[in-house]
Amino acid sequence: MRIVSLIFVTTLCTTVAAYSRDPSTRPDGNVVASMHDFTEALKRARPGDTVQTPFTGLATIPTLPLTISPVADAPQLLLADQPEYFRTGDGISMQETVKPGLVRLYLYHVPEPTGKPKIISAVVENLGGAPMTIQFHRYASPRPSGDYHKVATAAMQAFLQKQPAPDEIRLRQVAPNERLVIDPAIDQTAVKTDVLVHVFHEFSVDQAARVTVFQRDPGAESISAIDTLPKLPRVLEGFHASGAGRGLFLTSEQTVAMSGEQAIDTADGPRALMIADGKTDPWIRGRDSIDPSTPAENKGNYGVIYRVNLRYRTSDGRRIALLMAGHRPDNKWCRYTAAVISVKNGDSPPELVRMPGFGGRFDSLPQAVVIQTLPAMPPGQTGRVELTYSPPGACCLPTPILMVPY
Repeated sequence: MRIVSLIFVTTLCTTVAAYSRDPSTRPDGNVVASMHDFTEALKRARPGDTVQTPFTGLATIPTLPLTISPVADAPQLLLADQPEYFRTGDGISMQETVKPGLVRLYLYHVPEPTGKPKIISAVVENLGGAPMTIQFHRYASPRPSGDYHKVATAAMQAFLQKQPAPDEIRLRQVAPNERLVIDPAIDQTAVKTDVLVHVFHEFSVDQAARVTVFQRDPGAESISAIDTLPKLPRVLEGFHASGAGRGLFLTSEQTVAMSGEQAIDTADGPRALMIADGKTDPWIRGRDSIDPSTPAENKGNYGVIYRVNLRYRTSDGRRIALLMAGHRPDNKWCRYTAAVISVKNGDSPPELVRMPGFGGRFDSLPQAVVIQTLPAMPPGQTGRVELTYSPPGACCLPTPILMVPY
């Protein structure tokens, strides 16, 4: 169990607020709103809409502690994202043995930069002495694309919606010592320079199994190619490090709550929920069987599901807007964000919100996107909101979740 923080947002400036579901009419992210215009925009906004906020940054913000705890018996998490780019050619980027049970595979790779067509895929091998059943429980395999935010959010949306696998691969058998392509869709799709292959699967196996992620030539066969492909180091010789990490991680789900079952109160002003920042919420650690010399880290906690449970009071009669924002306007690779989050307010059914709602991406503060607005509670009563969230791929972290009274 460890302590992280909600962050109070305090910086206010003035000019114009605006929001839109149409990216062609959105204001630039640098536009800062007056509190009045910001409030008026929130009154009209729907989940997924962008708004201009009065907040210009998070640098001088005090914190309110939260408690984050790993969930016991969560799925085994396999991360394949290092080296993120197969710059030196074909090879194996991740190879791990999993025990019988639930397995979550997060694969995020880009092919070599030569322009040649390549296949990026994954194979599972039955290491047990009896036939192995592999059964999909969540299947997220968007078509590879050069639009990284689009691919990453499509995968997250399918995962959170528990999208089923195609009927022909939902339930399969693998004989002892035999292999099987995990996702035929990516195994049959050749990709070229700068095209992202991104899958987010969850499946169960009932025998010990080895999972291998790799890049191969389109003319090779995945089942046999992994016998001859080189095992790649985390950092390719002659290149800088790329990717969040790789390996097997036993922490794949976390619960988040305010310390001591406290409740957020609108009278205390705005706050922001900060998770997956690598500081107050450290990166998870695991093993890298290709290079066991140092512990594997998931620098971003990609593939980890956070289940956030918060209680709130509206003692001054104001509502609460839940917003998400980027936080790195100084970095062209990190300035923009796109995400998907599930929101459950009280006893209402959960709502899946794609951010922004029109697709694409949104800017860093002062721009933000509306997750949902929470109503004012009757005097003396406490509301509940539950968020299911995973750090969005193709985005630098953290992605602050603002909680703003209005």
